[in-house]
Amino acid sequence: MLVNFSASEVKGLFFVRLLYFLFLAAVFFLCARFRLEKILAPISGGIALIVFIYGIVQKFVIFPMILENYQSGPSFYSQALVARASSGRIFSIFPLPTLYAMVCGLLLIFIVHYLYHAHGPARIFWGTLFLLGAVNLVLTESFGGILFFTAGILFYLFASRTFRQRWLAPLLMVLALVFFLVIALRFAEARELAPAKLRFANWMQAGRVIAQAPVLGVGLGNYETAVPPHVMPDEPVSIYAHNFFLQMAAETGLPLFLFLAVIGLAWLKARLPMFLKPENALFASACILILLFNMFDIGNYFFAAGISFVVAFSQVARVQGLSRRGHVIAVVLLAAVLLFHHIGVNRQQAGDLWLSRQEPGRAEALYRSALKVNPFSYRSWLGLAHIAWQRKDQSAADLALKKVLEIFPGQPYANYLVSLSLWRRGAYGTALAASARAAKGNLKNKEYQRWHEFVQNNLSRQPAIPGN
Repeated sequence: MLVNFSASEVKGLFFVRLLYFLFLAAVFFLCARFRLEKILAPISGGIALIVFIYGIVQKFVIFPMILENYQSGPSFYSQALVARASSGRIFSIFPLPTLYAMVCGLLLIFIVHYLYHAHGPARIFWGTLFLLGAVNLVLTESFGGILFFTAGILFYLFASRTFRQRWLAPLLMVLALVFFLVIALRFAEARELAPAKLRFANWMQAGRVIAQAPVLGVGLGNYETAVPPHVMPDEPVSIYAHNFFLQMAAETGLPLFLFLAVIGLAWLKARLPMFLKPENALFASACILILLFNMFDIGNYFFAAGISFVVAFSQVARVQGLSRRGHVIAVVLLAAVLLFHHIGVNRQQAGDLWLSRQEPGRAEALYRSALKVNPFSYRSWLGLAHIAWQRKDQSAADLALKKVLEIFPGQPYANYLVSLSLWRRGAYGTALAASARAAKGNLKNKEYQRWHEFVQNNLSRQPAIPGN
């Protein structure tokens, strides 16, 4: 792990990712000491009621309001929000429709389980939730979400031994109907195989990152900083590999990843009979659904998927570990640190939003507030550098850019601004090096490429300035 830390370009991202995985491990060992089936009934029912109702409201109230009141402007976030609303794909309280589709499928499996065992008025509640969830799943328009749910629910129905063989054909017909309905809703994309092409492009990018650092990896949490130089000009941009295992291999390196995989598979094989027991069908099917999600997205890197997986897995692969008090302390401490970090991230993201809306004063205040929480947030320093550069405050811009490059030496935009500044001051050779880092760090940005070519072509014509 220390070797992987040394390979991380942005050390802060390594610690955040490590703390997150340690938190998931602590939650797993804590939950493994309890049987959670009854406890999760009101929790899953309450969560489902909130997210399903909000999903419907989002589709038929919020999206139309956004499109009706939208006024074109330079704000990147406004344009992105309108693009989301125009697509019609709901995501409820989650960042992405695909992630929400996974959550919908997971909740629907739990709802089916509790519906089957309910009696009286409770059946009406769970039945209503199932209908709301099915509508939400369709409205996510996620091909993967439908397939993940299909695999999970079929495993549950057969493993729990509550399903009769003669019901299989009608069930598959209904699921196929839902799948083709989603294809109809996204026919233009489906015809061009856009979702498959996107995933394939992201997997190819992950493969290039792995090939660049196959032994040590790029460091936990550093995939987002390592992938931009490997995105070809004609490929879609993503800071994720859209595959949990590929991203983990890229971050940890192949030797450590394969070691963890062998240990994990051996441990899982020893507990495989637990997955086939009828009393574990609910949680085993949830694990299968999330595992499939991990193959087509970053899965457990998302908090919703990660926490769901460790809770479900803890009920199938029950183990004895540290004392209960030790588990509770570990969960509370790690959760507190992660929450504190997330406060800083929220402030930085709010700063990005105000900056995109041409409100640099508000953005600057939020960036400085974020830096009080996390002084190593290169995104906050980058925002301050951009604001100072626009104000032509060269000394403030240089200070902020220096901070950015101390934390993230390869940051393309920071290197681009530094190169411009150095060129103006006559430090032509150093400007060339910075422009090369900017161009290499983001192959899709044509401005960086043009500037680097300009510096290369004009370097020999510039007179030497004393002191540079």
